[in-house]
Amino acid sequence: MTGKNRKELLEKAKDAMADKELSEALCEMITEQRGGLGFLLSMLSERPRTFNPFILKGLSIYREPAAIDTKTAELVAIAAAAALSCEHCLEVHIDRAVTEGATLDEIMDVMLITASIAESSTLSVAFRKLKQGAGKIKKAAP
Repeated sequence: MTGKNRKELLEKAKDAMADKELSEALCEMITEQRGGLGFLLSMLSERPRTFNPFILKGLSIYREPAAIDTKTAELVAIAAAAALSCEHCLEVHIDRAVTEGATLDEIMDVMLITASIAESSTLSVAFRKLKQGAGKIKKAAP
């Protein structure tokens, strides 16, 4: 690919990222599927050059993952949302997981595994700090 062709291709990509008609089409698609955009997407939709790649990336990750099925992708999203305490994300991805065939028991297992890892992580960090603090106290004691 020549430098000129590469530059033209990059310009086309930048133009597509900022395309307002693409944003409108994506907004319509999301509204039809979910009944609305929600807060995050409403805010992002004000900037097509940010909104378009955000939505297209999400479609490629959740709707067309390369190596796992869409149900598994949604279960992973639930785990991440639970770990990050993202209530809105949990609502969206629980609904999507059910739509993709996940059972409530599968979702519960994902949440319990997530909580167990989070608990272990919290305790591990806290216990290390406790041990460090105890070491400092012992060294400082007369």
